[in-house]
Amino acid sequence: MNSSKPKFTIILPTTGNRGALLPHSIGSIQNQTEQNFELFIIGDGIADPSKSIIKELQSSDPRIRFFDHPKHKRRGEVYRHQALKVARGRNVCYICDRDLWLPDHLETMDAILRDFNFASTTFINVHENQNLSTGQYIGYFGEASASDHPNKIGISLSNAAHTIDLYHSLPHGWRTTPKGLYTDVYMWQQFLDHADCCAYSHTKPTSLYFKRGHFPGISVSQRVNELKKWSKKLQPAEAVQKLREEAQQGLLAEWSDLKMRSKSPLLIKGRRLAELPLAILQKVSNRLKKP
Repeated sequence: MNSSKPKFTIILPTTGNRGALLPHSIGSIQNQTEQNFELFIIGDGIADPSKSIIKELQSSDPRIRFFDHPKHKRRGEVYRHQALKVARGRNVCYICDRDLWLPDHLETMDAILRDFNFASTTFINVHENQNLSTGQYIGYFGEASASDHPNKIGISLSNAAHTIDLYHSLPHGWRTTPKGLYTDVYMWQQFLDHADCCAYSHTKPTSLYFKRGHFPGISVSQRVNELKKWSKKLQPAEAVQKLREEAQQGLLAEWSDLKMRSKSPLLIKGRRLAELPLAILQKVSNRLKKP
């Protein structure tokens, strides 16, 4: 292995018997325009068949390290912290095992993290009907202001990055998330609360986001078929640009539909809101007249 420090340490958490997803999510990492990285697979109660898949992936790519742990009571957050203690990358990125990166994800993050120490991008949301739209949860673009920090921290795992120096200056790092809170949001809050955090949110979509849906979500085999289909659409560069354009058009269509709905009068049982008080009074009056 090259003794020089890589630009990126990539954290990929996975659990159970989801190993069949990894050739696809990791394939999107291996197809990055920026190849100077190390990849840490963080196992949180990995089944033996998944371990065999990881071992095969390691045999063909020495940049991959596997951190095998028993199932944690939450999402294995402390295991991510342990791995980052030995990270060699200047910057850290994350990817969910069911998501795919577009080929310029690391290149985009590298450009942002030259001037900032916490970065996020948008994603292409792959809907259940296979339509696309762009999206993000953080609620702002460009450099974050102090007013953006308290409430706008909903960044998807696959679209967040930060410098390793900022991470090491945090009071805690990844830690067990209290019940009822989102793991990633709980972590990002630490960054954005830090006095030295300089955050930037880019408008470019750099990942394909596949929502889990209601617990437990679709089966692993269904997800594998989905990832296999979309992985083929991430090459060549012209195809990626087409996906971005399609997603932008999808977002415009969603906004247009929302605008049309907002212009339509809100009806409750066929009545406008302004008509409801009179209708309710009439109904009460009629019932009172009954013997």
